[in-house]
Amino acid sequence: MCTVGGGPTGDLNFDERVKGKRYRCNECGEKFESISKKPVCASCQSEDVTEL
Repeated sequence: MCTVGGGPTGDLNFDERVKGKRYRCNECGEKFESISKKPVCASCQSEDVTEL
């Protein structure tokens, strides 16, 4: 199969899942999981969060 612009090389293992960290928003109290280095509350978009 031909790919334009190149494709991924090497073995890809889609069975492995990325584990996110749990956070609590200090503004609205929402608990959520994120893999971002700068997590943002999905409910109120606040960056004022605490890792659980």
